[in-house]
Amino acid sequence: MGNHNRKAGKSNQAWQESLFSPEYCNPGTLRSLPTSKITSGLPYQRVIDERVVDRLVEEWDDRLLEPLVISFRNGRYNLIDGQHRIAAARKKNGGRDVMMPCLIYSGMTYEQEAELCYKLDKAKKRLSLAQSTNALIESRIDKEITEISHLLEQEGFVWALNKDHGKAHEITTTRAVINAYHSLGVAGFVRMLHLLETTWSGDAGSLNASMLSGMALFIKTYGAELKDEEFARRLAKFDPEEIVRRSKTDFSTSSRGLRCARVLLEKYNSKRGGRKLEYRLQG
Repeated sequence: MGNHNRKAGKSNQAWQESLFSPEYCNPGTLRSLPTSKITSGLPYQRVIDERVVDRLVEEWDDRLLEPLVISFRNGRYNLIDGQHRIAAARKKNGGRDVMMPCLIYSGMTYEQEAELCYKLDKAKKRLSLAQSTNALIESRIDKEITEISHLLEQEGFVWALNKDHGKAHEITTTRAVINAYHSLGVAGFVRMLHLLETTWSGDAGSLNASMLSGMALFIKTYGAELKDEEFARRLAKFDPEEIVRRSKTDFSTSSRGLRCARVLLEKYNSKRGGRKLEYRLQG
């Protein structure tokens, strides 16, 4: 009897392994999987918004449930699209795992998964700029975004999209970074990052949108006339957060970059006897 139970147990285990470890082929296979078998939270995915989860729970209709999009890679079922549906389904089931319909692909690389995640979310118009940029970084399909991310890492900074830790060297803004790159080019962009590091040691207060926009405009305007060592020496004694607060009192323009660049110029020229820069800033 004991041998019979052991054989039955091994047979059942083998059946489960064959059910949940098949080699799927593109263009995808429809199959239900338990959520316990699905790997979620990969870097290219959006952060789960509990408000979206609650709305899905409230409006839940099994007839409208779309299959999750899954990539079977290295023996794991990686979730590409559907993390909010999983969270809502588990919430409806008291936090327990459930069976979910899935469209499963195989043969995809990590970068291809990230690219598909980006395209699916973009098609549904549910990505913010930070979310789409994060997906592009992970997929490496956009050469410009990939280069910006590489330059930031090269200079010791982290493009912490979809996060707000407030740690040194973490840049959480998106548009200001991309605009600075466009305005300054590669060499000027790297110069700006180097100045941020040598002046404020990557302080979080120096890495917000206002400061990055102001720094880009300041460097673009004064170019070779601006001496990097002199800038770092003069501005290091000023708190970057105070510079931003001071810029907010300027109501003559709506441009955050111009307001901040004006304060940077004011602080730079405040040294007695030092060489002054003429006002040539244009927003």
